[in-house]
Amino acid sequence: MKAHIISLGCAKNLTDTEVIMGKLVASGYSLTNNPAKADIIIINTCAFLKSARDEAKAVIKEMEKYKKEIYLAGCFPKYLIRHSSLNNSSLKVDGIIDSIQLYDYHEPRVKATPPWFAYVKIAEGCNNCCSYCLIPKIRGKLRSRSVADVINEVKWLAKRGVKEIIFVAQDTTAHPKFADIIRKTAKVKGIKWIRIMYTHPSHITNQLINVMAKEKKVVPYLDLPIQHAYDKILHLMKRRYTRIGLEKLISKIRRKIPNITLRTSVIVGFPGEGKTEFEELYAFIKQVKFSHLGVFTFSREKGTPAAKLGGQVSEKVKQARFDKLMRLAKRISKEKNKNMVGKTLETIIENQNSGRTLCDAPDIDGKVHIKATKSISPGEIVKVRITKAGTYDLYGEVV
Repeated sequence: MKAHIISLGCAKNLTDTEVIMGKLVASGYSLTNNPAKADIIIINTCAFLKSARDEAKAVIKEMEKYKKEIYLAGCFPKYLIRHSSLNNSSLKVDGIIDSIQLYDYHEPRVKATPPWFAYVKIAEGCNNCCSYCLIPKIRGKLRSRSVADVINEVKWLAKRGVKEIIFVAQDTTAHPKFADIIRKTAKVKGIKWIRIMYTHPSHITNQLINVMAKEKKVVPYLDLPIQHAYDKILHLMKRRYTRIGLEKLISKIRRKIPNITLRTSVIVGFPGEGKTEFEELYAFIKQVKFSHLGVFTFSREKGTPAAKLGGQVSEKVKQARFDKLMRLAKRISKEKNKNMVGKTLETIIENQNSGRTLCDAPDIDGKVHIKATKSISPGEIVKVRITKAGTYDLYGEVV
């Protein structure tokens, strides 16, 4: 029996996909990249936004033409069940796989990432209940893995050649022992880089900042989604911090870790966001100069408090604000990349011609295009001197 697996959504979903694949292989299935040769097709879905649900529907429709058994996993079937629309859906699926659970390192697993890096999910669910977000209703309340279980997984991955551990969760910093996890991961032989994603500003402690500053294996990189910078909007979003609080936090992080790369994401067009509110967000981004910026337009999701708020913003205005912020992000990225010219950066090789510096996460950030005077292998960590800067990518040579 052969199975074809499709993983949609973010890295958090990908860890679930790896567990699904592991269980299939342990049950006697073989995996195939060709859906036409499969006996069953499994689609691990996202349902965070309408665009993600539309993507899931499109993929299901595409897979239907192969006339195989189709099973859904992930958030989309949970979303359909919650809205009592699974049975009324026109989608032709044969069953649902419950992948929304707290896995442990004993679970059989087949890695879906390249050999040199792996995502490690340290918790499932979320208690933040931001007013625009469906995740707590779909994935449930926060459940954290034990420190010992996480470290056992890290050791298992290290023995299989993984050099970079990327910690993920709906909110990594909600894990009560996250600083301990970082500290103990740094002691695992074979692990060279530790990267932290999906943090919440209100949960970043002095202890975590100090561990990041002290442990040399922790790359100077932090994914810090702020979502907005105007106090009224932050309050409506239920984010539990203020602009001044953000400024103090970012200043503290940069003081403790001077060379840190900060990534963030923001939402434009949230209900109540007028010209003043947007311009303050714009000014904040211009002031802070995040190295990487993701911009999203507000999606009015049924079942969230934000969907019922007054002051909904038109799609035209949302798009104009999105475009304006992205133009700013482009200028900031180009400026920061120019400042990298002449510097030598640790880089993990991904193919003969390119890699990622320690300032870049897989898939979402830029690359460095490499001129190599000697043979280099994928997964190797080398030093690259930056010789040229593009808007998002860098160019350099191995030294």
